[in-house]
Amino acid sequence: MNLLRSYLIVTVLKGVGLVLFGIVVVGSVIEFVGQIDDVGTADYAMTDAIAYVLLRIPRMIFEVLPAAAFVGALFGLGNLAVHRELIVMRASGVSHFRMLGALALAGFGLVVLTVLLGESLAPSLGAYARELRTVALHEDIDIERGQSIWLKDGNRIINLRRPSEGIGFGGGVSIFELDASQQVTMVAKADMADIGPTNEWLLSNYAETVFSADRIQSSRIAELRPTYDISPDLLSLSVVREDLLDVFALQRYITYLRGNDLDARRYLIAYWARIANVASVLLMTVLALPFVFGGLRSAGTGARLLVGLVIGLSYYVVVQVAARSGQVFDLDPIVVAWAPSGVLLAIAAIALLRVR
Repeated sequence: MNLLRSYLIVTVLKGVGLVLFGIVVVGSVIEFVGQIDDVGTADYAMTDAIAYVLLRIPRMIFEVLPAAAFVGALFGLGNLAVHRELIVMRASGVSHFRMLGALALAGFGLVVLTVLLGESLAPSLGAYARELRTVALHEDIDIERGQSIWLKDGNRIINLRRPSEGIGFGGGVSIFELDASQQVTMVAKADMADIGPTNEWLLSNYAETVFSADRIQSSRIAELRPTYDISPDLLSLSVVREDLLDVFALQRYITYLRGNDLDARRYLIAYWARIANVASVLLMTVLALPFVFGGLRSAGTGARLLVGLVIGLSYYVVVQVAARSGQVFDLDPIVVAWAPSGVLLAIAAIALLRVR
């Protein structure tokens, strides 16, 4: 039994590995083609484009792993079904539940891979790739990296400071405007900066002081949406991207936002979605078994791959839409994050009960 279990686990992992390889190759080629137009702009060279694509591979794998787990498991088990190996296993006394246990072990291995990617490689390498590309594309704007970033755009100087937790630039934003004689005409501060839906600045808890020849005028507003002539790519350096934080960093940043009476819903959704994504990898792997024993038992490889791709991509799209809808319609973050996985769990349970 141990030999059959190991055989099933290896078969499933091989199938998942093959599917992941195909997705990474296709995705990387598409990503690289998208970078070609920027090659030659400022200091952005071909080697930078290649490095950018390679550094984003761990994030790509992390995002598509649930879908790849289902397609790969379906592909591997389908090949066993075509060669009647699953029938021989059943005739030898191997129950569906034992097969399910083998798939669960394979799924657990994929869960470990998902955690390793999501909590280490994907966030750190993704953040580095974004900064590498942005800095290379904007040689005309001064960027000093460290505890804060300084941006100079015309007569405006912007300082983006990191919070004490060291996450992003939620520690504060300072803006200085100079006149033709390099005299300060305006000083402004905000608790944090973000990017709006149309790539405009969003400054929270904004306070401004304007210096004129005869007076000094101060004002304060809860949220300001100014129109600064700074590209979205460069502005993104100032934004704490939820997909570039691990779970523990998300926890710390959510605590920071709540402590400063700032909106943390976007990051709460990302936090719970990250955990649900890990669970969905296991569910997707297990879900392949009833499909193989069900209507796809006698289907060809092409048909199984087509069904697997439709289901896997549908799940990926639903997860993305749910996350966006949660922010737009102000839905509960836990419900938004776990709803797709909950539906997936119900489908898996019903499908398993129907297996004969």
